[in-house]
Amino acid sequence: MNERVRPGTTPARGADSEAGAASLQTVITYPIVLLLVFGMVQGVIYYHAQNTAQSVANGAVQAARVEGGSAEAGHREAAARIARAGDGVFASVQVAVDRGATQATATVSGLAPSIVPGLRGLRIVQTATGPVERFTSAGAP
Repeated sequence: MNERVRPGTTPARGADSEAGAASLQTVITYPIVLLLVFGMVQGVIYYHAQNTAQSVANGAVQAARVEGGSAEAGHREAAARIARAGDGVFASVQVAVDRGATQATATVSGLAPSIVPGLRGLRIVQTATGPVERFTSAGAP
């Protein structure tokens, strides 16, 4: 059905009733798909930062809890692990290490980087705790 339309006249109603439907679908679909992709990427970045923070806290506790260890040794280990992780893992990070008489605790808190401009980032807090090593004589608790 190849109809010719004379200049200055309009085609019959219904012939172009779906004109522009593809571009309208594109205008609606593309932002939704991009939003989903950005959401997945942001989730992966957050998950990676959370795992790295847990690793930093575990390493800090291990360094602080050994016999002869200290809170300062825990801070040094945490700084070394953060440096190995690279610059892009955290937008900001703070490490607190406490070594008591029986227990060592390390808390890593900070922000995961955001891929959305203007957004500060997602908050991360990971804590690790372990008993302080102490050697006793045979038979003593």
